[in-house]
Amino acid sequence: MTDRNRKTVLVGVLAAASGLTLVLVPGGTLLPRVVATLATIAVGLAAVLLAADRLFGGDDPSVTLPTPETRPAYSVPGTELRELLDAVGLVGRRRLADDAVESDGATPRERLRARLQRLGEDVLSRVEGLPRGAASERLRRGDWTDDPAASAFFAGDLCPPLSRWAFLPGREGELPIVERACHAVTALADRADDGTPRPDARLEPPATASGGTDWPPDDLPRERTTGRTRRVVVAVLLASAVGTVLGYPGTVLTATLGVSLAGAAKVWSPTVDLAVSRSLDATTPAPGEAVTVTVTVENVGTTTLPDIRLIDGVPTGLTVADGHPRFTTALRPGRARTVSYTVRAVPGRHTFDPATVVVGDVAGATETVTTVGAADGPTELHCGFGKQDGKSVERRSQVTLDAGQQVADASGSGVEFDTLREYRPGDPPARIDWHHRAKTGDLATVEFREPRLARVAVVVDTRPAAYVAASPGGVPAPRHAAVAADAVVGRLLADGVPVGLATTAGDCWRPPQAGDEQRAALRTLLAGGDAVPWRPVTASATGEDVASSLAARLDPDVQVLFVSPMCDDESVDLARRLELAGHDTTVVSPDCTGAATVEGTYGRLVRRQRLSTLRGHDIPVTDWDPADELGEVCARVATV
Repeated sequence: MTDRNRKTVLVGVLAAASGLTLVLVPGGTLLPRVVATLATIAVGLAAVLLAADRLFGGDDPSVTLPTPETRPAYSVPGTELRELLDAVGLVGRRRLADDAVESDGATPRERLRARLQRLGEDVLSRVEGLPRGAASERLRRGDWTDDPAASAFFAGDLCPPLSRWAFLPGREGELPIVERACHAVTALADRADDGTPRPDARLEPPATASGGTDWPPDDLPRERTTGRTRRVVVAVLLASAVGTVLGYPGTVLTATLGVSLAGAAKVWSPTVDLAVSRSLDATTPAPGEAVTVTVTVENVGTTTLPDIRLIDGVPTGLTVADGHPRFTTALRPGRARTVSYTVRAVPGRHTFDPATVVVGDVAGATETVTTVGAADGPTELHCGFGKQDGKSVERRSQVTLDAGQQVADASGSGVEFDTLREYRPGDPPARIDWHHRAKTGDLATVEFREPRLARVAVVVDTRPAAYVAASPGGVPAPRHAAVAADAVVGRLLADGVPVGLATTAGDCWRPPQAGDEQRAALRTLLAGGDAVPWRPVTASATGEDVASSLAARLDPDVQVLFVSPMCDDESVDLARRLELAGHDTTVVSPDCTGAATVEGTYGRLVRRQRLSTLRGHDIPVTDWDPADELGEVCARVATV
């Protein structure tokens, strides 16, 4: 019983007692009469205060139930352009307006032009081979496109004149500067041969994240009132208060109704005596395959449960393709009910969460919220992450998919001559250069280059900014990165190359090793949701901090394979810092750009710009479409 119900019962009992006192002691001596009057007045005031608390105090804190039908809503690459366009308004026409100036001292219009100016220079430099300055001059002249609106964005005024109808109420349409920016993006996409969306094709406003809250909360099971009996209880309490103060015994005795309603929540408080079982028609499906989930709930208690609402714990990475993972029923003791729904498999190891159960009482006054795990233990679905072939490919100097050795910086024993040094007592006689002794009379020891097996660290980008998807409910880039990393790891370990794993957020780190045990450990990390979760891990570390942390863990001769969607400039900075730290770095970038809208096209162009920047710094890059076969990813990484 909740605290509020206890107060209601207490006041109701006191009010009933006061009514009985007035009935049984209608007259009498002065002292008992005064005491009874004061007691009834106190009870009446308490009833009024409790009624006010019932009426205006609200219900018990609500429990936000999970929404397992869909994944969390991820960002789509290019939303940064939408934010820039949305920031441009009429206030931006006044340069000195306080709310028009950003923290960097620029107006939204100036920031928009500067960002698209850099993008335009990159596109013209790549497509036409122009130097940066020449590309900037061409944009300023406006002769790079036949679209006058696109040309005017770079060559015209930042505050073009508005139509005389622009200020009319209900007027729809974009500001001239926004229209020009959209035309500029589409014209740049046309020059880059990246498709040409309509200039008015815009992204929808961001959807509210679904399924993105952590579940279950820490305070389950939780009992809460529904508020359905609030009006009845308030009316009974007020009637009791009036009857108590005015001395109407019959009215006072109506408090027994409030006692009955509030007491029913205690007498008939529901107990969650349920057993849940779950089965899958396929536990190791192929990616994209439909899997039917069957859930059975049984009342294993001794009382009838009149109101049962169940929400199955669909894993975050799966989406419901058919049916519903939630249902409502009532069960007598020993009875059960079974429902089914279908999910679409995606690569990974998916563990079903305990089912969420809400059980209500007969009167609908209170309900209990809790979770019930499957009776036969957690249910898991394993998709993808199978064994990869072990084809060897041609060696290269960067991150390689071949077994082999790399030349170490240190000298020692080996077969390739490195240098001569002065003889030291204890040097093996076989390494003394006797020709040098015969020629100079001095003893010298031969040093050879010491071969060492190449070691590789696969680094998966799991920063919050990396959680982008082609659509808000799609598969996030880090999960695509986990699939690619698993394919590369399998090829490397099959060839005997020691491989390690790290992520840019969280505590995942496994040093480079070889062997079947390492393969099993890395596959478990990549397939599960701990190392590469479906929801971003809250992290405040900068790219510099991440690079320093990784560099501290990596030995100087370890090569790095960085798997990242390259969705922000910090990812480029991180790859460059790893390269500058002395680690031969290669980038594999899953392409998670979105639909053919202005913002989506902008996202693709900016991503190309970042990949071009990396290649300009001699960092090999493999641009990977997740729809391609994983074997092609391995081959392209190896031949970069």
